[in-house]
Amino acid sequence: MDTQSDGENAAPDLMTVAEVAAWLRVGRSTVYAWTLSGQIPAIRLNGIVRFQRNQLCEWMQQRTRCPDVSSHPISARINMAHPRHLTHRTMLDAATRVKKRLVSTKNTSHHGDVP
Repeated sequence: MDTQSDGENAAPDLMTVAEVAAWLRVGRSTVYAWTLSGQIPAIRLNGIVRFQRNQLCEWMQQRTRCPDVSSHPISARINMAHPRHLTHRTMLDAATRVKKRLVSTKNTSHHGDVP
């Protein structure tokens, strides 16, 4: 025998602030702040805040879309960059810079050692 009435079966899946906070892994105060500022869909029942699970799912989907990478300022700079051609000279310059760094690192790391 079914112990639930027809009204209970038709009721939306309501969540408390604590349940939403745990689900989103944020503090309860964050959920309250989002609710007060209207950033998250919520309903109030005689002063009690509740959230409909399906509305929260839609809300999260709207906010988790990947941004358009081509519009990002760093992507624009990368697209405009022109790499240097690898020539004997550029390879020699790079090797010289690496050698200088290695030598300066050796000298500073053995600073206090006695030979």
